[in-house]
Amino acid sequence: MYYNHNLRTNIQEWKNRLYRSTEDNFGNQVKFCLNNIENNKILKGILNESVNKYSYDNAYLENISKQMEYGRAEFDFNNESQHASFCYQILNFIIELDKTYNLHYLTFFQKSDFEDIKKGIIEDFISPILYYFHDQLEKSSSVIYLLEKYKRRTEWFTGNVLIEKYKIATKNYEQILEDDLRLFIFDQGIDFPFSTPKSTSGRADIIGAIDTSDPLVIEIKIFDRNKNYGKNRIIEGFSQIVKYTNDYNKDIGYLVIFNIDKAEINFQLNENNKVFPPIVSLNNKTYCLIVINLNNENSASKIGTTELITIKEDELTK
Repeated sequence: MYYNHNLRTNIQEWKNRLYRSTEDNFGNQVKFCLNNIENNKILKGILNESVNKYSYDNAYLENISKQMEYGRAEFDFNNESQHASFCYQILNFIIELDKTYNLHYLTFFQKSDFEDIKKGIIEDFISPILYYFHDQLEKSSSVIYLLEKYKRRTEWFTGNVLIEKYKIATKNYEQILEDDLRLFIFDQGIDFPFSTPKSTSGRADIIGAIDTSDPLVIEIKIFDRNKNYGKNRIIEGFSQIVKYTNDYNKDIGYLVIFNIDKAEINFQLNENNKVFPPIVSLNNKTYCLIVINLNNENSASKIGTTELITIKEDELTK
């Protein structure tokens, strides 16, 4: 099960609670919803990206709030990101201005009765934020789905061919694996999954949809101690994907690790969960760790004790 699926379910429940709330507890549900956004690293990262791009100063927000108070405010947004950013900033401005989450008592939002006021607040100022989360999470879930599909396809069906190419190669080992993943991504409908022009931090291995404003950033690393591609190689890859997501102004990056070694890679993360893939949150950005196991020389009955290579989160983020 994907982490994003659970998160989208939670977001829908927060919205349902707002609609079910009474006049006495509506303010608490508004506070609950906004606090949940603030305390979730993935959502906060998505929102921060929009706020950084579409930032409104206090003078503008004060002017808009006065227009709202007299029913004269008009809004025009270029996209959902800008809409969500504005709603988040104006809500927080009004809450801070009046020192209350009981928005339904404020003149900004007055209508004929509580139910109309509640509906207006939710649909006009909270739903645009939640809809934007849903759309962004759906995009990342689609990428995670494709990468898991590639993982299963490679481990179950095509890994033998790929590992043979790897074994007979004398150089450019990661290029062999990168080309295979790139072809798969292209076949799945993501256009232009190519290596990129050099950014300020170097060259990411794969950038998908590079001709759009929302590129996909993937870094590839090999774990194979026989070729001196050890634990530090993975840590280095994580550092690189952090830099590339910053260069391309993304809130989600993907580190794909091809495990050629006999050992199993065990990520020991602060937020331990049982969903795919392992996720690290850092500076309001999300990094997905996808391990593709290609060492299948021995049958399960002959493997013996499995060696674990444990990588702790603080080793990745140091």
